[in-house]
Amino acid sequence: MSDYFFSMRLAYPWSIEPVGLPALGIVAVLLVLLTIWTYTGHPNANRRRILIVVTLRLLTLAVALLTALRPSIGVQENPKIPSVLLIGVDMSESMTTKDEVNNQPRVDAVRKVMEKCQPIIDELAAEQSVNVQIYKFSTPDFSEATSKYTATDPADGKRSDYGTYLHKTFDRWQTERFLRGHLIIGDGVDNGEAFSAVAEATRWGHKCPVTTFTVGSDNIGNVGQDIAVTSIDCDPSPVPIKTDLMVTANVNAYGFSGARVVARLFIDGKVVATEEFTLDKEKDNKLRIPAKAPETKGEVKVKVVVGQVKDDQILPLRGELNGDNNQSETYLTVTKDGLRMLVIDRLRWEETRLRDALRSEKRFDINEVIRQTDGAVTAAEEEFLDLDTQAYDVIVIGNISPNQLTFTRGGKTISVLDKIRDAVLKKGMGLIFLGGEHSFRGMPADLLPVTVPADPASAIVERLDGPGGRPLELFQTVPTDDGLSKMMKLSKDPKQTVTLWDELNTTVRTRPAAKLTGYNKMTRKPGTSVYAWTSPLREAVAAGTAIPDGADPLLVGWQVGDGARGRVLAFGAYDTYLWEKLGQPKTRQGSEIHSRFWKQVLLWLAHQEDEEGEAYIRPAYRQLKIGGEQIMRLGVRLPGGGDDPSAEFTVKIVPLPEGKTEPDAAEIDKAKPETVIRDKDGAKVLYRPRVKGEYFVVLTSPKKGPDGKPLLGPDGKPVLHRATAKFIAIPDISDEMLVVNANHDFMTRLSVPNGGKALRLEDLPSFLKEMKEQKDVGMKPKPKFYPDWRRNHSAGFLPAWLVIFALLLGAEWGLRRLWGMV
Repeated sequence: MSDYFFSMRLAYPWSIEPVGLPALGIVAVLLVLLTIWTYTGHPNANRRRILIVVTLRLLTLAVALLTALRPSIGVQENPKIPSVLLIGVDMSESMTTKDEVNNQPRVDAVRKVMEKCQPIIDELAAEQSVNVQIYKFSTPDFSEATSKYTATDPADGKRSDYGTYLHKTFDRWQTERFLRGHLIIGDGVDNGEAFSAVAEATRWGHKCPVTTFTVGSDNIGNVGQDIAVTSIDCDPSPVPIKTDLMVTANVNAYGFSGARVVARLFIDGKVVATEEFTLDKEKDNKLRIPAKAPETKGEVKVKVVVGQVKDDQILPLRGELNGDNNQSETYLTVTKDGLRMLVIDRLRWEETRLRDALRSEKRFDINEVIRQTDGAVTAAEEEFLDLDTQAYDVIVIGNISPNQLTFTRGGKTISVLDKIRDAVLKKGMGLIFLGGEHSFRGMPADLLPVTVPADPASAIVERLDGPGGRPLELFQTVPTDDGLSKMMKLSKDPKQTVTLWDELNTTVRTRPAAKLTGYNKMTRKPGTSVYAWTSPLREAVAAGTAIPDGADPLLVGWQVGDGARGRVLAFGAYDTYLWEKLGQPKTRQGSEIHSRFWKQVLLWLAHQEDEEGEAYIRPAYRQLKIGGEQIMRLGVRLPGGGDDPSAEFTVKIVPLPEGKTEPDAAEIDKAKPETVIRDKDGAKVLYRPRVKGEYFVVLTSPKKGPDGKPLLGPDGKPVLHRATAKFIAIPDISDEMLVVNANHDFMTRLSVPNGGKALRLEDLPSFLKEMKEQKDVGMKPKPKFYPDWRRNHSAGFLPAWLVIFALLLGAEWGLRRLWGMV
């Protein structure tokens, strides 16, 4: 298809409006009159000669005038540029509501209008090369490749998920250059959960207009009343033991907006919280219930029940259609990654650098009480020292005396040491005593694994150049084999650990000394273990060397209390922060040794030293709808932090029989391994549950030795890491027919802000006709001009035009010479 038009581009000064063109006409007329007058009076002229010469002169003048006017015939090509028109039709169950003309269902009205529009759609395809894609959508399993609309499709979707439809079609068509528009036909009863429909429509608005066509009435009333707990979220997930946990239940309250309800939280079948809430809206009420994570790690079941209290039971509200959906449950992984600790010390460099070294590790929940004197404690300090309510894994007692651990409350003397003793002996809490001039003396004998001199003057071993002077002697920290195997390994490679301790204990003139300047004199008790001792030698003593006779122990420990679960250490050093000098200023080797040592010590005290090197598997959703995609992240932790990138995994997913905590080994063995996918974030497994119920996930991975090769057991088989997880698949709770009023306001929010219109279904035919008349899609090619007067587009025309002008002018001049009319 082409359009033709006349174009004229006047040369300057004839292009000056409005006098240019009339002036050119006057000049042309004067030139013609002047030419005729010039030749009519010549003696050699006759009528034939004058006619010929004047004709040539006028033709030459015409060429000059046309050059000034530069007229052309323009041809505008209108090619058929292929474009795309998207139409989405809501085929959910609410579209069966009979509120259209003659009491017909909404979906039948849509079918009739679509049938009426089919000829226009065909014309768009034939005349303008418009590719019209018509989709049907309802539930979250919409697929751009398979969810095509046909007139015979039933409207039986249990959900109206506008957000998922918009999200997935945008992913498919976002790279398309020529989109004519996106039309959405439906009643606007959106109850999707995965994506915000308004937000997804905004993304479309940057690409092409979104136009909506609402079908149905907005005042027919609701069918029923119901409260439904649609999902439960736990934050954080996984959660460290004994830390704060927030459980959020998402509740729909159709017909019960404004109702007061009670929500009860169960963890592993035990009631942990009961709270009252007001359901402010019909959809997406967020009921947030705070709780504490359990004290032991593992998989726990979390359940929330919403309703009214009767005889201490939570029952459905009066008038509910379905009481079975008033509760929901999920799984939560409780880990020992969290270590809650209390530091009680004076304000000194050892305490400051210890605190800073641990704060870089997110799993350490560090609390501190600074006791400079024996004075009264503040309210905040008293709260931290209340061991009856605080669940600490480890307590660090620094350079303080027993008197500083005693305070008065309500006229009653409180001994913090007594509370610490009970926590260590009865609950297995970890405890470490640090060195200092006030340390160790008067501490509970049944906790302290060492004895110290009674005379304070001999409690500290150090040699200084006068009071407060520079140290004349430095002391090594020499780990024993027992210490290296427990809390003093600095690397996964045992040889590297020994090398690092040797470097720390070596005195070199070319670098700052990184040894201790002194320590507390201690004598180990029977039944204790020496994990490190000290030496004043200048040359390094090899790490792993047993303590010789006469040497002073530096780190001594034992396990006491019920089941020998309470781990206690006495560490005579008070300036380990000097280790950080190693490698400075070029490297941070000393700081890394210092940080690694203290983390290892505290993890060992908290019985968490085995956490490193363990495998894990973490489902993204502990509760999801049947058919939803589960994403499970997996890995094996390296001792130095992070995951092993070369770890090999076998992952199996087995339905969990009711009443069991783990499937039989035979069921796991015969299960087919899932495909492990690796991306920039690590390893993952994708899975879609097809039936409701609980699912058990088991991961195995070969353990590796220091050389990176798999370890073999006595039977010659690989030694395996093992990790498990659970999740629950639930049926999609359909609230599709609880609210059936058409929502034109919702359809307006999808369309008007995004360049489209909010129309009714009956407007669709006229809208498509208007679209058909709008032929301007994309960029048109530039028009072509005949002739083309532009210098770089003339294609030989301008030179030929000049030749014609020269020939006419030359012929006229030659004849006048020949005839003597010059």
